[in-house]
Amino acid sequence: MDAYTGDVCRIGETVLDVASGEWDSAFEEALAHPVGDLLVMDRVSLEPAWRGFGLGPVLAGAAVRRLSKDCAAVACEPGSADGRDLTEAQHGEAAAKLADTWSRIGFEPLADGVHILDCRLRRPHDLLAERQREFQELCGAWRNHTAREHGRRRGPALVGSRP
Repeated sequence: MDAYTGDVCRIGETVLDVASGEWDSAFEEALAHPVGDLLVMDRVSLEPAWRGFGLGPVLAGAAVRRLSKDCAAVACEPGSADGRDLTEAQHGEAAAKLADTWSRIGFEPLADGVHILDCRLRRPHDLLAERQREFQELCGAWRNHTAREHGRRRGPALVGSRP
């Protein structure tokens, strides 16, 4: 069994009562309204150069919002998805870091390393809006910084001139 199959299998075993084919009682109790489908967020990959700017939660949150219509919840098992061989300690560190990242858009721990986002709650939408605002502010700061740098390279004669 490869890591992909193992992750999805673990999520299934955590949220489903395999014997009955129904939602597991702990999963049902964790949701405001446990009626609907389940979206599994298996892999989110971002090139290393783009990490650390808040883009991951913004993009994943937007994808979740778009894809989770009629879903009761979204489930994931945070862990490294970039294909590197990791030690157990490194895997644990990556999982903890990603769990924190996904909590910023509303995922909460359920059991056995599986995290869920309750699609019926307003909180994930509010958290995504906050992450989007933060990212827009970062983009604005970057634009201002590059405009200032551009003005310094061109010299004072061009600053404020019309094209």
